[in-house]
Amino acid sequence: MVPMPAFVYDLERQAKLAARAEADYRIQTRDRLAQLEAARVTAYRRLNLLRDMAAAIAAVTDEAPAIDAGVDYACTRTGWSEADAAYAEVRARLKPVAEAMRAADQPAATPDQPSPPVQAPVLAFASFEAWYRARFDADFLSLMASDTPTFQSVVDF
Repeated sequence: MVPMPAFVYDLERQAKLAARAEADYRIQTRDRLAQLEAARVTAYRRLNLLRDMAAAIAAVTDEAPAIDAGVDYACTRTGWSEADAAYAEVRARLKPVAEAMRAADQPAATPDQPSPPVQAPVLAFASFEAWYRARFDADFLSLMASDTPTFQSVVDF
């Protein structure tokens, strides 16, 4: 084998470094895209669940049955049923979310009575999600079937 000039070895090293930089970038891009996709899926699942839960609550006139309708919807949508051992516990933890939704949908009784904060239902649900994650070591929204809009990139990395 004929020895190569030093500049050839240097070019080979540079080519390998460029290939490694490209591979690293592809990995970083893939990982970041996966993070963004997961955030989008979670956001749409949260939107769909809370929007439909609010609709179930608004469809019922009386307070207690309206709150029950919201909790029933959330449990049914995520597959929780009376057959599950922790069903009553999940329902009890979802109740403040439904109550916050119901309160946010009601006008103030008097002009000097403050309206509930607009974000109260979202904060109540965030608290529920944190409890659920700690209790079951899983994300509540992962129980929902994938009904989120998909995004297909024009460029495939």
